[in-house]
Order: sequence, then C-alpha cells, then structure tokens
Amino acid sequence: MTLQQVFPNLGTAASRALIAPVDGFFNLKGPANELTAALVIKQAQAITAQIRDIDPTYHPQDGFPVTFQGQMNYLNGLRMDRAEAFYRIRGDAGPLQVETLRFLQRKVDEAYVEGIRALKGGGLKVTLSHQVALGNFIDRSARSELQTLYNISRIISHPQRPVRVVGREYQTGGTDRTYTIPDARVGNVAFDMTLTRKTFGMKQVRGFFASDFQPEIVIIIRPTWSGGAYAISRPRN
Repeated sequence: MTLQQVFPNLGTAASRALIAPVDGFFNLKGPANELTAALVIKQAQAITAQIRDIDPTYHPQDGFPVTFQGQMNYLNGLRMDRAEAFYRIRGDAGPLQVETLRFLQRKVDEAYVEGIRALKGGGLKVTLSHQVALGNFIDRSARSELQTLYNISRIISHPQRPVRVVGREYQTGGTDRTYTIPDARVGNVAFDMTLTRKTFGMKQVRGFFASDFQPEIVIIIRPTWSGGAYAISRPRN
C-alpha cells in the first residue's frame, strides 16, 4: 500500500485541502473471532510471500498468536518487515511511509490515554498549560517508540538519510537560514503529531513544505477521538 491508496483524493483534492485517509485504514475487524483469525492468517501469508519475492532469505517469526491483540501485533510486524525489505533492497520508501503512519497513529492514541492518566495523577510537569504538557508527553513518547521500531527494523535514522526521527529541517534557499522540526521524515513525507488542528495557513506547516528536503505531503497525526490523521499535499501553485 502507498500513501496514494491511503489518501485516495491526494491527486484530485483542492490545493491545501485536508485529506482524510480511506475508511477502515487503521482497523482490521471481523464479525467473529474465527473469521478474524482466518482473515489475519490469509493476510499474513500474502505479506510473507510478498517479502520473499523481494528477499528470498526472509523467515517470519514462528508461531501464530492465539489472542486478537497478538494477531494484530503479528500482522503489524509482518507489514513492517515488508516495508523494511522494500526500503533496503529496492530503495522504495512508500510502504515505510504507510507503516510509519499506522505506527504513529497507534502510539499517539496510546500516549494520549497514558498522558491523561498522568495529568490526573500529578505525574506530568505543567508549566504553560495542561494541553502543552500533554502534547509534549505524546511527542516524546511516540518519537521514542518510533526510533525503537526503526532500530529493531535496522532502518537508520539520520539527517543525511531519507529517514529521520525529529530534527531540524533547514530552508537555505532564502536570504535567512531558517528551520522547522517535524516529528519524523520518511522520503518526501513529513509527519507532525499534535493535539490541535493544523492547516497550510500556519507558519509551521508552510515551513515544512519550504524546507530543503521538499516534502510532497505533510501528514498531521492527532488522537483518533480528536479526528485522527489527515494529509496536506504540496500546493500546486
């Protein structure tokens, strides 16, 4: 899957529009546990075959989990293995962009719940506001989890590589050297996690597009119950 499939209106939406992902992208559901397990097994077999087409030496982890959550983790692991194979062997960052989006949405949701609990229990230091404290907690937690995922998958995060977890992205084409700091960068896509709605009209988002790595898409990731993720494509004018 590519981001063009996740956000099918990317090529036709009005310039600077906020584009929602296709329905059901973040969920895999079935009417019964047996059907869900059968569906996961079928998808796992298909993904494994795809990976072996790219890397014939690939061997998936042994044993199929019994619990639903275990099955979801198993499938997510295979998806990430496929993305890593595409990126390492074919130099194609497309699947890695999709899996990074899946992962960050999941981790933002988890960190939001954990952060709310910490706020209520006095476990978060509040300086400016509860909202800022919560947002900073989510950013730190999800970034750390993403870096760990990349480390496990042997994907190098570095300023001079196509993949990077948090860091200054400079704009050197103007008279002044300026920068923005997306939470992650994968190829020509920037990812930004936030509790608030962001649009192209905001200086930060315009700065992402103006940076030297010239992203074609900026993906904003909010907690699911705040609206979830959406994409902003590079303006056509």
